[in-house]
Amino acid sequence: MLPPEIIGLLGLAQRAGKIVIGTTAVAHEIRRGREDLLLIFAKDFSPATKEKMLFPAAGRVQVAEIGTMQEWGKHFGRQQVGVIAVVDKNFAAGILQKLPA
Repeated sequence: MLPPEIIGLLGLAQRAGKIVIGTTAVAHEIRRGREDLLLIFAKDFSPATKEKMLFPAAGRVQVAEIGTMQEWGKHFGRQQVGVIAVVDKNFAAGILQKLPA
């Protein structure tokens, strides 16, 4: 189950236009060279695809893994969501503080 605090922060970030959802859109943000990204991967996201996405961003982004693709999809009104990028350092910091240890 997804922590309500993280859901709340992601909802605020989405309304502010500070998140990107989906493999293609997130890969585009990584290729742009952004350094203030927080990538949130679903636990059941493909390890091979995750590795391909993280390779060009080595050391430049923060990474978290929480929830399942179906849980994230339900939250964002899609069938499944495997990866989310938070593109604002303040939202990213707030979410990282709320992550379970």
